[in-house]
Order: sequence, then structure tokens, then C-alpha cells
Amino acid sequence: MKKKGKLLLKEEYYKTIKKKSAERSLIHKKFVGWRELFIVFILSMLFLIFYSSLLKNTSLYFSIFIQFLLSILVWYKMYQILYDLKLLFFFNNQYDIDIACIQTDEFPPIAFIIPSYNEPFDVGKMTFDSIVSAPYPGRKEIIVVDNSSNIKTEDLIKWKSYVMHFSQKNPNLNLNSIFLYNEQRDTLKPGNLDLAQRFIEESEFVVILDVDSTLPSKENLLERAVIEFKADSKIGFLQFRSIPTNIGFNQLTEAIAKTQELHRLRMTSRGYGGFKIFEGHNGIWRKSVLDKTGQWTDYYKNNIMITEDFLKSSQTYAGGYYGKSLNINTGEWIPSSLKSLESMWMRWTYGNAQVLFKYIRNIYSNKITLIEKFDISYHLLGDIATGIFFVLIFLTQLFFQGAATNFLIISLFIIPQLICAVTSYFTTVSKQEIPIMKKMQHLYSAFFLIDTFIMTTKLKSGINFMLGISQGWKVTEKGVENKINWVELIYNNWFHILIAFSTIIICIISWVKNYEMKAYAVIYHFFSLFLSINLILCIFIYGKHRRKEHNNVKSAGIDQI
Repeated sequence: MKKKGKLLLKEEYYKTIKKKSAERSLIHKKFVGWRELFIVFILSMLFLIFYSSLLKNTSLYFSIFIQFLLSILVWYKMYQILYDLKLLFFFNNQYDIDIACIQTDEFPPIAFIIPSYNEPFDVGKMTFDSIVSAPYPGRKEIIVVDNSSNIKTEDLIKWKSYVMHFSQKNPNLNLNSIFLYNEQRDTLKPGNLDLAQRFIEESEFVVILDVDSTLPSKENLLERAVIEFKADSKIGFLQFRSIPTNIGFNQLTEAIAKTQELHRLRMTSRGYGGFKIFEGHNGIWRKSVLDKTGQWTDYYKNNIMITEDFLKSSQTYAGGYYGKSLNINTGEWIPSSLKSLESMWMRWTYGNAQVLFKYIRNIYSNKITLIEKFDISYHLLGDIATGIFFVLIFLTQLFFQGAATNFLIISLFIIPQLICAVTSYFTTVSKQEIPIMKKMQHLYSAFFLIDTFIMTTKLKSGINFMLGISQGWKVTEKGVENKINWVELIYNNWFHILIAFSTIIICIISWVKNYEMKAYAVIYHFFSLFLSINLILCIFIYGKHRRKEHNNVKSAGIDQI
């Protein structure tokens, strides 16, 4: 088995890029265009003009500071509202090209990479078997790369044996599988991907899956992907649509599924004319593009960069290629505990900040269109806007009397979240065969309790990044999780509890200082308290939820949904 040559470093790769105009021949219909962006601009300006009238009795400089922060938050929220309304009324499969007019007789080998770390054997087997079952006329290479902390666990021994002996036991499947162990464990998932890439022998295309991903056995997903690659040599990667498949594990997964499905749907729609970000798994790459863009492993201030997917996407566009969505459902697991949910969003937020601060010039390269630049700004501003939201709530509550704070929360949190809930209902939830009251409960939990928790998680991760606290790679738990007592629950969620009670304390100070404890003034603190209550309810309702022994892996694949 022959290893491939050394992969390029990021700095070396960017020096090799030549100027060329952006071409997106397979994106025949854009989801968001100049008309929508103009609407976002106009609504944002009107909001800022109106809100300036609420900022009274303060210095000019302080008012300008508030307006500056607000302009970032307002633009981000208006962009999100636009997307959700378009998803509600206009999104369908017409954004994909008609492959009936494109044919190919050649189906080259495809490599499948599965990075793993301390994974339960039955979960890894689920993903492996879904690759085997996925229809494709060409040859398959399956490469599992593991960097588990303990190589002697029963799960790892079974996992390695299953992968290594599968080809021998099934010689008629036109498939080869290998298992590699990454000795450089501190390189985490990016290092696993680099090692796997060196061992690809013959494949032209590479599918990257998480260990809890599943491919459908009843779709022509892989054939469709190859045909699109053949149709346009400038496609660097195709991102499949991911949907949660472990929804039934507990009440928390039922709620998280709603916000996660909408998040993935937004990502899918952005692949039609916006900046398509590879989502880390459930996607297929052109092997030559992976080789040209260099290694996945990179560092920022001696810490490994943990959103290798976002980084690789920006390199792809900078190299003159582009990414595109392929709106065919594949499976992924979502967190089954608040601790795992926090870990996932901490990693995403921290990693985005690393990429932004190290490679901002390369991200906004001349190879991407102006609309794509607007779109990637939406992605990058999301975490910043979340932090700004809480700063503005605290400042306006303390220093401005009247409706300034309530108006801010209603217009930039409650209304957008209601639109999220309505969009989620009509795109996914309405199809579920559960009572209507149950649907309403899930939607409220998802877009007011869970999303508030995610917002404070982003704030926590942003603070850690600014303080230089290393994030590391804490994988989303996929095994049976331990019970949590009340002391552990409070310890695990101390930051969220701190934000909730800080908001309450600020409201008390404002009530005493600005309104002399007059009864009517409670209304001016109502929506700040509403945020705190949502956060506290999320922790104490869902804080003890976890994956239990009876949660069946066999029922948590894409074919079972």
C-alpha cells in the first residue's frame, strides 16, 4: 500500500493561486439575489433610524457606540429573517440541475473516510454498513482512521476487526476497507483526515462521513454526485442534506431536531448562489481539489484549528472551485444531552473565530462573487452578533429608560424566533404524526429554550477565544451517557446560569436606579426576564437528559426515518 506525497501547507497553497473569475455553471437558480439583499439593507436602515429615536438622554459617543453594535446585529437578523421566509414559501428541488440531460458511462472508484475517536462499535458499524448498502456501480474504498485514547477497549478492538476483515469476508462486493490508527492523536479529526487522504489508492472522489452518519440505500445519491462532478470540472465538493436520525432518543433530541433541521436547511439553501460551506461530514469531494488545497491540519496561536470544514471550503473557493448543495437526505446524529450540545456549538464557534482571525484576507478572495461575500459575512457575523445581542441588552437595560430594551428583544429575538418556528413547522414538523400540542411544545422548546442556550454557548466560546483558552476537540457523545445529579447539572451549566441570573440582577438594578421601584416599570424589564426564564427552564427541564441503554442504534439510521 503506497502512501501519497506530502500535502501542501496552507501558506504554500495560497501562493499557488492565480486570478480567475468565478464561474458557477451548475447553479442555474439563485436562492438569494440582489433584490433580497436590497430589501435587507433598506429594512436595516429603517430599523436603525427608528431605534435612534429611543436612545434619549445619553451622550453622542455612547449613542454612536450602541448604533454601531446594533448595525451588525440588525443586518445579521434581517438576513436570517429573509432566508427563513424564503425557505417557508419558495424552497424546493427546482434549485438543483436537471440531471436527465446529463449522462455518463463512467463511474470511477469512490473513497469513504470515517474519522473516529472513542466510538461505540455499534454506531461505527451502522455508518460502515450504510456505505456498503448505498447503491453505486463503481468500486468503493472505505478508510477508517481512529485516534482513540485507549487502543485496548472492547469497542475499538471489535471496530478494527470488523473493518479490516470485511473485504475478505465479502469478496463479491467490489469494495476494499482498511483501518488506520493515527499515532499523532493531538491532531484530532483534521489529522485523521490527512492520514486517510494519503492512503487513497485509486478514487477520484472522496465522501467524508462522521461515525454517526448514514447514507440512504434507496437513493441514487452517489451516482447523482458523480454525474454533477462530470458536468462541471469546477465543482470542488457537493454537500448532501443532513437530517437528524436519532430524534427518538429522548425529549431533548426531539427538541434539538427542530432547530438542527432548520439550521441544515438554511445551509442547503445557501448552496444555491451563496457561499456553500462544507459542513464537516455527509459530503463528497473531488480528490484532486483535496490534494491541491493541502492538509486539513492547521494551527492558530499553537492551538489546532477545529473547524477544518470551513477552512477547507474557503481554500476551495480561493483556488477557483466552488461548492454546491445536493438536496438528497442523509443521516446524522444530534446531541442527546445539553453537555454534548454545548460541546458541539463551542467547537463550531471557536473554530470559526480561528479561521476568521487567521485567514480573513483569503476568505474574501477575488474568486468569490459579491453575493457569496455577503453570504459568508452572514456566517462569520453570526457568532459575533450573538455576543453583541447580550451586550446591547445589558447596556440598554441599565442606561436607557422606556421601551428601548423590550423593543430590541421583541424585534431581534422574539419575532425572528417565531418566524423560525413557523418555517420549521411547515417545512418539517407538520409532516410528523404526533398531536398538534406536542408539535407546539417541541417548537417552543427548540426556538426559545434550546436556541437561547445555544446563544449563551456561543457567548461563552467567544469569551474563551478572546482570553486564549484552548477549546480542544470534545466529540459529541454517541454512547450511553452517565446519569447526572443536580450538583453536576449546575456545575456543567454554570456559565448559562450566571448569564441568566446576571440578567435578573441587571433588571433589579435598573428597576431601582431608573424607575425608583415603581410598579408600572416592571413591564420595561419583562422581556429581559423572559430570556432568563427560558435559559433556566432549558437547563432544569433538559439538563438530565441523556442517551440511555434502551436507545437503539438500529433505529437511528437514515433508512429508518
